[in-house]
Amino acid sequence: MSSLIPQQYLWMVAAGAVLLAVIALIFVFSLMASLRRLRKQNKRWKSIHSSADLEAVYESTVLAVKKMESELEHLQSQVVGLKQALQSKVTTPRLIRYNGFGESGNDLSYSVAFLDDANNGVVLSSIYGREESHTYGKPIEAGQSPYTLTAEEQKVIRAKEQSRHNE
Repeated sequence: MSSLIPQQYLWMVAAGAVLLAVIALIFVFSLMASLRRLRKQNKRWKSIHSSADLEAVYESTVLAVKKMESELEHLQSQVVGLKQALQSKVTTPRLIRYNGFGESGNDLSYSVAFLDDANNGVVLSSIYGREESHTYGKPIEAGQSPYTLTAEEQKVIRAKEQSRHNE
């Protein structure tokens, strides 16, 4: 009986056939993975709507994005307005207590600064004495007052400025 393939090359043909079978098996597994991925995508699209028109879905998505963009612009303008408004509002007041007359006793006199970010506002000082107590208010613009400021009032304004720089 004559053979088409000589006996000595038969093992090479068998090895080649096994190699082709392994390559085909790898190809089949990769196709199965691709099919699984496509089925997931298809399931996701079907979950949108069973008879959804892709153009309608696209248009509604574009409209939703445009609406969100306009809302974002509106919110950003509100944030800018709030930042500007906050700069003109009084922030945390600063208080300094001291002995107003240098007499023996406690530090019952005080100065408190109510200032905004531009150092505009008012400084209130209360001078406590044994017989009477006086309270003074002085307007402040850009850290200065048209009235003479005491050392304690200047100190409380500086303390307010330093606290703003530390924030």
